[in-house]
Amino acid sequence: MSKSSHLKSFIKNPENTSYKGKDSDENIVFLIRQSSWATAGWVLSTIFLAVIILFIFPHLSKINYNGEKIFNDGFILLLAVFSYIVLFGHVFHKFLDWYFEVFLITNKKIVDIDKGAVSISETPLENVQDVTSKIQSVFGQMLNIGSIHIQTAAEKGEFEFEMVDDPSTVRDALSDMVAGMKGRKNEK
Repeated sequence: MSKSSHLKSFIKNPENTSYKGKDSDENIVFLIRQSSWATAGWVLSTIFLAVIILFIFPHLSKINYNGEKIFNDGFILLLAVFSYIVLFGHVFHKFLDWYFEVFLITNKKIVDIDKGAVSISETPLENVQDVTSKIQSVFGQMLNIGSIHIQTAAEKGEFEFEMVDDPSTVRDALSDMVAGMKGRKNEK
């Protein structure tokens, strides 16, 4: 797997991927994150704020009151550095939220890891009753981005993952895996 594939939002048979609670005979079939288009809002706002800091802060040195500068150059530099540090921290936090909020489909179960393992929900594939995919907007239809809704017979009755690339492929693959598993169980 190339280094750039770690940043993809839809990875089939990811290598070197595991999670706490994974069985030894379990294989991860899909690793799914929100579409990279879901990051567009905070990426664009970050670029906008970085440009604002770059172009506005130098003009602060020109503000005078009774002929004296209100802000000296050292203060403006310190303010700009502090602003960029806060902006970088915000971007890093948003990236980590996106990167570590994953939906795993294994050959045995479904695992939903939210907010970097703060909340982990899983259910065996046998408990899956219905898998639905929806693409609700024109934007979603153009980019093939939608949501996957999974109804289960487990304690957590529903799994929902939004802003997923190619939701119909995930739905079809998951439905086939569930049907295959239930078919093997019925044969026994």
